[in-house]
Amino acid sequence: MNAVRNERNELLAPSGSVASGMRHIIPISGKDSLAAAIIQTARQPELEYEYIYNDTRMELPDTYAWIDKVERVMGIKIIRAGKSLAKIIEEQKILPSPRARYCTKYAKIFPMRDYIGKDEATIYIGIRADEERPGAQETKNLRVKYPLKEMGVNLPLVYRLVEGKGLMPPAFFWQRIYDGVVAELGSDAWIIDELPKWIFDRTFAWRSRPNCYMCFYQRRYEWCGLLEHHPDLFTEAESIEAKNGYSENTKKHAFLWIGKDMPLSYIRENFDRIVQKRIDAVSKLLRKRLQTELFTDALFDELEAAQTSCGLYCGK
Repeated sequence: MNAVRNERNELLAPSGSVASGMRHIIPISGKDSLAAAIIQTARQPELEYEYIYNDTRMELPDTYAWIDKVERVMGIKIIRAGKSLAKIIEEQKILPSPRARYCTKYAKIFPMRDYIGKDEATIYIGIRADEERPGAQETKNLRVKYPLKEMGVNLPLVYRLVEGKGLMPPAFFWQRIYDGVVAELGSDAWIIDELPKWIFDRTFAWRSRPNCYMCFYQRRYEWCGLLEHHPDLFTEAESIEAKNGYSENTKKHAFLWIGKDMPLSYIRENFDRIVQKRIDAVSKLLRKRLQTELFTDALFDELEAAQTSCGLYCGK
């Protein structure tokens, strides 16, 4: 055993014991990492794998439900190896942002390193063959492999693998956007019924990735989606912002969740306008793809490129 855990399955501290031989660790946080787990365990089923989820305690309820389902369907145990981001923000006394992106490091990467300790380990990361992005850093005791890249697995195949297991990530379906797009398209709305499930889910989602509910990378319409679907979490994000989004020196706004000098009250005040802008964007996208391009990989790429991920362990 590599750590002592409490009833919530949180990592508390290394036990001091060192595992014999190489450990094989697969982080799972989204569709790509799950596909990597499916591929890797099929390639080398004889290995003993450890599965971890880097839990910040600020994930969406939909995400926690999905992780639990992955455990049940795959017949595995996923260790929650992370640290409370709310506590980290209190310690840092500033909100995380693109310029101060400490959240992934302190809430996910460092706790995972503590979980591995000094043991020799191989970690399997879900970077696809069609992605150009930096991988994880190797250390003296840590090797990194990329099963999806090695097997040439691209985005459409990831969806087929995950859907085949009945483990599609949370769809975050937004009825308001769907109804608005149907009204905008009018007689062309039939095209919606022709969309493959994974494109439909992406197109009508109020959330692009199952990562922290207050992620500063989410777009304004996603904040609107959070306000509508989880108003309690939106209110909590406002509270954290009010406490930690100001400069102690100037008493003015520093970097807030949305950006400089733009508190979350902006979302409440401009909800209808932001939602309509999203409806217009989706309608334009579908009209653009209405003819020959609709079922090509171009639409996959366009939807995927619209998402910004804050790291390899955040809804990846």
